[in-house]
Amino acid sequence: MSSFASRPLLASARHDEAPPATTESPFPLWLGLLVPIAILVYWVGYTRLQRSMSGSRLEPRGRRFGDSGDEFDREFNAIVERAERRDVVTPIAEARAVPVMIRGTLTNADGNLGGKPGRECVWRNRAGGRRDAAVAAEFVSIADASGRAVIEHLDQARVIAPGEQIAGRRESCSLYLGDEVEIIGMFKPERIGDDPDPTRLVYGNLGSSGPLQVRLLERPQDDVDDDAERKPAHTAD
Repeated sequence: MSSFASRPLLASARHDEAPPATTESPFPLWLGLLVPIAILVYWVGYTRLQRSMSGSRLEPRGRRFGDSGDEFDREFNAIVERAERRDVVTPIAEARAVPVMIRGTLTNADGNLGGKPGRECVWRNRAGGRRDAAVAAEFVSIADASGRAVIEHLDQARVIAPGEQIAGRRESCSLYLGDEVEIIGMFKPERIGDDPDPTRLVYGNLGSSGPLQVRLLERPQDDVDDDAERKPAHTAD
């Protein structure tokens, strides 16, 4: 009898000894604060990555002329410096297989990058861009009072021309048919044609035997784009 009566008392004692129910949330407060912080860190990192990728896409790509490196460039720079110091202009009809300075007018090309008829663009690059990022016609003719020559690999030349911003696009530099230019580089004699007028004959080419520097000297007054904003000269190198 006594053992039967003691059972409710034991059960009651166990119930009284149970720990009180807690009201604390099982999700810690500090963990909740980490979520927005993690999202912010991810967003900042993602934004920087996107900017970095966008910048890399804008960087010019391609090979330097002949993959010759800085040593080749130093040699060519010495040729340019000597030619500019002497300032001796060689008529195209008298040019030989040596570095020359030729001044003439760009007359025609086997293709172009668009523009007004007779004033089409034959070379273009981003202002200040590397020369291996330029685009150009494959063959461009230059003429002076003595004859004509063909410019090859113009897309790989060092071009010095004023910057221009056309129709809100990024600033660029261009060469157009009708431009008067100065070219320094190795001349390769190769007479082509049988026209009785010697000034219409082709006497050789520039660019097939080494790099070129092309400097814009004068642009016709009619201009190639009335909406273009002209800026100081840039070198694509």
